[in-house]
Amino acid sequence: MNKTNYVREIVDSYCVLDVETTGLSPYLDNIIEVSILKVENNQIIDTYSQLVDPEITLDDFIINLTGIDNNMLVNMPKIYEIESEVLNFIGTDIIVGHHTSFDIRFLSQNFKEEVNNKYIDTIQFSRKLYPELRNYKLSTLTEYLNLHENTHRSLDDCISTKELYDRIKNDMKEKNLTIQDLWKKSYKSKSKLDLTSIHPENENIDEDNFFFNKHIVFTGKLETMTRKEACQLVVNKGGILDNSVCKKTNYLILGNNDYNKSIKDGKSVKQKKAENLKLNGQDIDIIDEQTFYDLINE
Repeated sequence: MNKTNYVREIVDSYCVLDVETTGLSPYLDNIIEVSILKVENNQIIDTYSQLVDPEITLDDFIINLTGIDNNMLVNMPKIYEIESEVLNFIGTDIIVGHHTSFDIRFLSQNFKEEVNNKYIDTIQFSRKLYPELRNYKLSTLTEYLNLHENTHRSLDDCISTKELYDRIKNDMKEKNLTIQDLWKKSYKSKSKLDLTSIHPENENIDEDNFFFNKHIVFTGKLETMTRKEACQLVVNKGGILDNSVCKKTNYLILGNNDYNKSIKDGKSVKQKKAENLKLNGQDIDIIDEQTFYDLINE
């Protein structure tokens, strides 16, 4: 996926995409459902929804989260068998989603052909329009804005995302805001996060947890929560926060650089340094944002 395909636009015709998966990594986990809405002039004109055989047994967590069980996936097509119909349905449309890069990465990893459509991410708009929220999960936004109930099935998530995008456009119109207004430098705080000001919120820390006494560095833009919120989670686990990658660093948490136009090759300075240290034998690992959330909640 080319990071330059991310765009900040207000459009009336597009496709809404959502996938349900067995986990958070497009390299280790599998797709179990794909849904798409085709929207023209703000109206849904066609839908696509297909359960997918992941060729593994679903665990109880995914079954409870999505409502999809193993029996439902019997005789369903494999992901590679629906590649043509998915790509043909989307065509050249702009893709709208909530954490869109997650869905596109999963499709691109599982398809022979990479998905290179331009895409819009409702998370990015939501951060700007609703700064009072603690997080920007789709379920949080749908409840806050009283939108379509979110059930963690991909078609319902598509409908919720479409309603969210409609609401975003409407709220921007009512507030007389343009794209340029939302992303003006003065619109967002530029103050640097003081890591020394973040202290544990709990007295008893489990010393056996993944992050205890580990040196952690963040790079890139986090999509589900703010950098400060993520840092707080690390400190609550007994982790040690650092501003830059060094010989003490154990884990670099990799946010999404798709939104940073100043990065030319998709890798930040921190990521390049971490990769070099690892090649030279340092015990350092690079963890993507979704894996970080998975580990922090263990």
